[in-house]
Amino acid sequence: MLKVGRLINDAPLRWSAAYKEFYRAVVELRLYDEFWQKNVPIPTPRREGTGVRVLSIGSGSGEVDSAILRKIMQNQSSVNLYSRVVEPSAERLRDFKDLVQQDTSLSTVKFDWRQQTVEEYFSESDGAKFDLAHAIQVLYHVQDHHATLRNMWEQLADGGYLFALLLSGMLTKTNHQHTRIFADKIGQGELQHEMWKWFPHENDRDRLQTSHITSGDVTRSLESMGISYVIAEVDVDINIAECYKEDSETGRLLLDFLTQTSNVHAHPKMRSAVLEYCLRNSSMVDDKVLFKARNAAITARKNTKK
Repeated sequence: MLKVGRLINDAPLRWSAAYKEFYRAVVELRLYDEFWQKNVPIPTPRREGTGVRVLSIGSGSGEVDSAILRKIMQNQSSVNLYSRVVEPSAERLRDFKDLVQQDTSLSTVKFDWRQQTVEEYFSESDGAKFDLAHAIQVLYHVQDHHATLRNMWEQLADGGYLFALLLSGMLTKTNHQHTRIFADKIGQGELQHEMWKWFPHENDRDRLQTSHITSGDVTRSLESMGISYVIAEVDVDINIAECYKEDSETGRLLLDFLTQTSNVHAHPKMRSAVLEYCLRNSSMVDDKVLFKARNAAITARKNTKK
């Protein structure tokens, strides 16, 4: 049975291969990197003489984490920096540790390595407080994004920042007590929402129990907790031309990553619907088929001392 939005659960090795192909297909990766680096908040010490504490949820191999830490040090050159890294994959944690050993600019950072799932980590909370808690392209893969956000918020010190980066889709606008939900009619996030309309019989669970989490789900969670936030977005072009080549394994992996569904090519009805949607919402430039992945950066600051 085709399980929509379950790629990382059903086929983690295929997800890893698809992830690599996806990022190879990004046309202007520099624009994406500049976007999140511009929007990630830079915390300051809570009191004179204290350090800055960072909580990273789902660090992966550490490329983004290390860039964030370097940015903090550039802005707070004399501050002591502590980074608690929560990552379930032993392989990725090893890669992160190797990166730290090779990057001398991180030699003064005190790392606290936690090879745990998000759920395991928060179930063993030690009462620690942080000045920045971030989840970058990871909320798709937690069991309960609302609980994860709530726990991250609870571990923030007063004045601390919560930062999340993920696909845009199904945005909300709030007018007094009324919340209006509307679809973000562009790119990968909306594609994933549409799939739940096309193939309801294929889905044995709530969308929020899959990897099809988008920015609107996060903002609705924050609003339900009474948390104010700011949001910024950027469009990134993905060259999906390989998806239209019948026997291209690269194209098959790209299609799986776009849909977060394993082996879409083996299901002709879904493959046809997805390719038709993508083509209808893409632009053609030379031999490229450019499909957009709109990403949202969501920032909230905790301020209990009003």
